[in-house]
Amino acid sequence: MRIRFTKAGYALAAGVATTALLGMSMAAASASPAGAKGHSPAIRMATTACGNKCVNVSFLTPGRQAILGVQSGWARPNALVRLLQGSNGASKEDFKEVDLSTVAPLYCTVTGQAQPGSVFTSSQCALMKNAGLLGRTTFQLAFNPNNGGPLDLCLGAWNNYTPVVGGKTRIEPCGLSAATVLITTTTLPGGTTTGGGLWLINGGSDNFSNPVVATSNGTFPSQPYWSTVQINGGRGIDTQEVRGTPGPF
Repeated sequence: MRIRFTKAGYALAAGVATTALLGMSMAAASASPAGAKGHSPAIRMATTACGNKCVNVSFLTPGRQAILGVQSGWARPNALVRLLQGSNGASKEDFKEVDLSTVAPLYCTVTGQAQPGSVFTSSQCALMKNAGLLGRTTFQLAFNPNNGGPLDLCLGAWNNYTPVVGGKTRIEPCGLSAATVLITTTTLPGGTTTGGGLWLINGGSDNFSNPVVATSNGTFPSQPYWSTVQINGGRGIDTQEVRGTPGPF
């Protein structure tokens, strides 16, 4: 059962921040301690048709010039999502945030139980409560070439299974499992991001204190993958931290 916002609820969420990724990236940058690497916000997207309805996702390393895109450009389950050179005319790089809310109350109760019909179990909700993630922003990143929808394929893991370490990022049917639900945060029990970036947690993680997050190898074109978060000295690493930007590339 796919859990979706009502139009009114989505409009309210959209009014709070243009996108979850953009809002959190800018907040993280402004909150960076002295000496931390800051990243000024940029305005970019894949196609003019999608405009600020879409969000571009890049990693701190290799940088803003490379954004997520569907390798084939075809809207089909299991298609690979790669890190590609950004382009004004590349509809394969158009993604939209849907089901934009917070983990609680959309998927879990504030006490750490699963909501009726949730793709999360009560055990997962309890783990997210312990990790301080119930109040974090959550959404599904839907493939939306040229703003044409139908928004039924989202960034996730192979066949909607629990993401394995090293597993490639793909588009999968939205709303069928927690593996297409993304949670953003700058803080986990072990530390924080480096500033200007945030972790993109896969909801299919089985340990939310050390969850599986989107990871880059630091180059492009390349294949992002899911990997356990790495925190060194209480700080994250740039190849595991993302940011989002709307607008013309």
